[in-house]
Amino acid sequence: MLISIVTVNLNDAAGLRATAESVLAQRHRERQWLVIDGGSTDGSQDVIRAFAARIDDWSSAPDRGVYDAMNQGLRRARGRYVIFMNAGDRFAGPAALEHVAAALGEAPAADLLLGGTLLELPSGRRVYRPPRAAVAWLRFGPPAYHQATVIRRAAHLPVPYDLRLRVSADYGAVAALVARGARAVCLDWPLAIRRCDPDSLSERETRIRLADFVRVQRETLAKGWPEIGLNLARQLLVFLAYRALRNADPAPSQAGLSRV
Repeated sequence: MLISIVTVNLNDAAGLRATAESVLAQRHRERQWLVIDGGSTDGSQDVIRAFAARIDDWSSAPDRGVYDAMNQGLRRARGRYVIFMNAGDRFAGPAALEHVAAALGEAPAADLLLGGTLLELPSGRRVYRPPRAAVAWLRFGPPAYHQATVIRRAAHLPVPYDLRLRVSADYGAVAALVARGARAVCLDWPLAIRRCDPDSLSERETRIRLADFVRVQRETLAKGWPEIGLNLARQLLVFLAYRALRNADPAPSQAGLSRV
């Protein structure tokens, strides 16, 4: 089963190298790897050239942001399924794609495979976030992080990332897919490692993130204001809880694994 891995990058050479090593360590060989760089000036293109012989398709040119780049990757992908593993994010181990392929083989009608994510705190401590049932959970937010969300490309192409959603277009796309009848299955297994970076877009643009959440709730999930208010309050509490967890992160010597 051919699975396309799309890596989007802008000026994160170190993160791109870590992602590259993770992708190339995968034992599942039926894969296509694409790198969409936004015209980096920090040495990222040197990293791309270092791995060019093992990258199936890459480009480096200015774009309209991370979701525009992800849409480019989606259009250029050739796999039956696609997963976005952007610069700095990694697969949780060399068997991650093998688990994906096996799970999809057991659920050939699935349009979405929702896996678990290891949230990597600054100390190195990791917190496991399992996937949630899509239909029941979407009113609260994404049922899985995009690094652990595998999407049938044929279903995704008519529902690309909405560039109006500057921070949460991944949530918007999954919500739109489910609203259109996409079939989702869960794989309670750590597929990806996501850096909890205090300088990430979602951390820096909290107001925009919450505005995106309201837009998805209203326009895609057709929720009314009373329910949106309750869901928004819960989303904000979860966000504050994750921020508190990161701020209370133990020293590296205390690092371990917990579950949320």
